[in-house]
Amino acid sequence: MLSLIHEPRESPGTPPDPERAALAALDRGSSDDALALLMREYGTAVYRYCRQMMADDDLAQEVQQMTFVQAHEGLARFARRSSLRSWLFGIARHRCLDHLKMHRRRYKRFGPIEEASDLPEPGGSAEDRLSERSVARVLESCLRGLAPRVRTAVLLRYQQGLSYPEIARLSNEKAPALQVRVARALPLLRRCLEERGVAP
Repeated sequence: MLSLIHEPRESPGTPPDPERAALAALDRGSSDDALALLMREYGTAVYRYCRQMMADDDLAQEVQQMTFVQAHEGLARFARRSSLRSWLFGIARHRCLDHLKMHRRRYKRFGPIEEASDLPEPGGSAEDRLSERSVARVLESCLRGLAPRVRTAVLLRYQQGLSYPEIARLSNEKAPALQVRVARALPLLRRCLEERGVAP
């Protein structure tokens, strides 16, 4: 679940092993091996990010697949100016924003389309699952109230734990501006959650 209270800690150390393994595969000229490592390591996180952005399971899966297809096409040209993880989430961010724009145009033209709202089931007792699903739906609804660019900054920061400089590189914006954007969004999210009976 997205934490709205504590800043994620920056990881000052070396890149994680999957990152090094994927870069080594690229050095060997094996984009397929690098992609397989990235999919295994980051596939679920990319899906979770897309699911929060799109609020629809099928669209999230579609955008996740598009993200990895585009990553495979671009791996040979990966310039190593960021981590592979940041680069991958940059692709996911752009694909999500593209789909949201397309959805808004379709909505204006054809009207509302029935929304899918079920989330993948977490573990635990049935009561815990219902409670978590209820909180997740409230959070998802509150996140949807944010503008797409604000929502993506909040999700990349708190769900994926990217630093503001990393998000800035992904979005071609300045890190302080992103920090201000997220800082302004958090009280709105907290208020929204409180109004719906969820304590952040």
